Amino acid sequence: MRITIVSAEQDDTGVAVADLYGWLRGDTEFRREVRALRLQNRGEPGAMGTTDVIELVLGQGFAALNLAVAYATWRTARPSTPAVTIAFPGGALTVQDGSEETVRRIVEALRAAEQGESEAASQTAGTAEAPRTAEGTAEGQ
Repeated sequence: MRITIVSAEQDDTGVAVADLYGWLRGDTEFRREVRALRLQNRGEPGAMGTTDVIELVLGQGFAALNLAVAYATWRTARPSTPAVTIAFPGGALTVQDGSEETVRRIVEALRAAEQGESEAASQTAGTAEAPRTAEGTAEGQ
């Protein structure tokens, strides 16, 4: 699943996102679950300045939990850092702290996005299962 992380607030220095990127690169548990991780500097058309963006591709399984825990650990070490927005297929989530509630929100959002991607891929490939009746047989059989 492709994810981007940007500063949710005006951060002229770009320090928050660059710092989080460095934290994620140094977290060996997290990096095991990531297929790609890079920091890009993007400029908005017509706007002055640029924005740092973390782009990553998560594998399946515990990747959502590992990202949430890595974020929470980073946030605990930097409580005054601006909020960040985690964008994923079908949505985005802005988070400000490293609380258990925030970890739960990140995990739930990423798992829902992952499930949505899996269902879309199954339907595209024509492998979606037929709806089942109460008796457990596929409809139309």
